[in-house]
Amino acid sequence: MRNLSYIAIVCGVVLAVPGCGRTKIAAPDVQTDNFKDSQYYQSLMGLSAVTTYGNFLNSLGPADRVKYINKSVEEGPPTRIFALKPAYERFVNDANPEVAAAAKEALSKVPSAEELEAAKKEDLEKLKPKQ
Repeated sequence: MRNLSYIAIVCGVVLAVPGCGRTKIAAPDVQTDNFKDSQYYQSLMGLSAVTTYGNFLNSLGPADRVKYINKSVEEGPPTRIFALKPAYERFVNDANPEVAAAAKEALSKVPSAEELEAAKKEDLEKLKPKQ
């Protein structure tokens, strides 16, 4: 009888343990600003940043497109802004006039090749050790 009660207890524990402590992983809310910001920063990373950034902008509504086009210009160093030029050009003829205006404004802030080289040289000078 004693062994039977131990077996019953062990069986009860074995059956109860797998259900304990389970938490459901909720899908992220894709409409939140935090989610969109994380997607924005991820789109700017990697070797194909122009493509992923352009695809990110395509996935947004017009108001958010304007927001993230402006954000990329405001936050970006000249090298990034220069690299994103094809992505801005992609939205110059957007159906929404605000998006098109934001893309045109971004293009106006893209540095020329000479300005880009000057900025790179300036950055290299900053990195050199002072003697």
